[in-house]
Amino acid sequence: MKLIQNTWVIALLSAAIIFTSSAVGAQGYAEDLLSRVRAAASSVPGPLAESIGFAKVAESHRPYSDIIEGGSDELFISARSAYQLRFPNGTIMLDSGMDEEVHTYYGFGRIEPYWQETNNLLQQALLDAQKILITHEHGDHVAGVVRSPNRDELAAKTLLTEAQLETLTMRPQLPQIQISPELASKFIVLDYQDILPVAPGIVLIKAPGHTHGHQMVYAQLSGDREFLFIGDIGWSLDNITKLQLRPEGTIARIGEDPEALMQQMIWIKDRMDQDGLIVIPSHDDLLIKRYVAEGILEDSLVIQ
Repeated sequence: MKLIQNTWVIALLSAAIIFTSSAVGAQGYAEDLLSRVRAAASSVPGPLAESIGFAKVAESHRPYSDIIEGGSDELFISARSAYQLRFPNGTIMLDSGMDEEVHTYYGFGRIEPYWQETNNLLQQALLDAQKILITHEHGDHVAGVVRSPNRDELAAKTLLTEAQLETLTMRPQLPQIQISPELASKFIVLDYQDILPVAPGIVLIKAPGHTHGHQMVYAQLSGDREFLFIGDIGWSLDNITKLQLRPEGTIARIGEDPEALMQQMIWIKDRMDQDGLIVIPSHDDLLIKRYVAEGILEDSLVIQ
């Protein structure tokens, strides 16, 4: 269950040598971005991932009006999830879940569902993984690494961008996820301009806006299926399909860049409509359940 380690070196060298032109300008993403991402995805030799699993460790309950501008009072369930890319010879984790203490931060005083047994399984999946990718530096995405009892071992295989690490060390979303200089030195730290291939079929795409260090993850699976994990650019797929941001109050609370988010959402919607990419926001519980029913995602984790 091991990915060939040389492929990671090849990926980083390829990014430095080949994938250097700017993908994001004042008018949004360049027209050739997807073609460049696809080329980057094929630059790392090895078998592609065959399936995607996930684990939902908690839920946050919000009115839909907190999720999208002009939304109703209907309940929106935000799934606090992490994803597992399953290769024939190993796994890569995308985001890392969180412990219950961090989960309570997002409840704003409410008691909301949390499943410790699922988080225990997720912790084992993180230990088993060859690499861990983080979409952005918020607690529900990174706490499963930085607050893990095995955090040193997990940090040694977790890829963070310089922007993510800067936030976590200097301006963390909450004190519980602040990283010390000693722990910071244990991570694999990346600095790339716009896209970076990190495994066969897997490419990081810079997408600052929700946070300074936010990034998307493109995944080409066997059978030519293409996925785009968009992190928190939209909490619901409706943000993308309707091209509607979060409410102004939510944007201000988080400190988002709405112009950058809208440019990203336009590009994502075009890729759905024109290229058939399967888009996965991190937290859309209804969409995740639909994908499970359609056989696109598996509600499970592979544990060694």
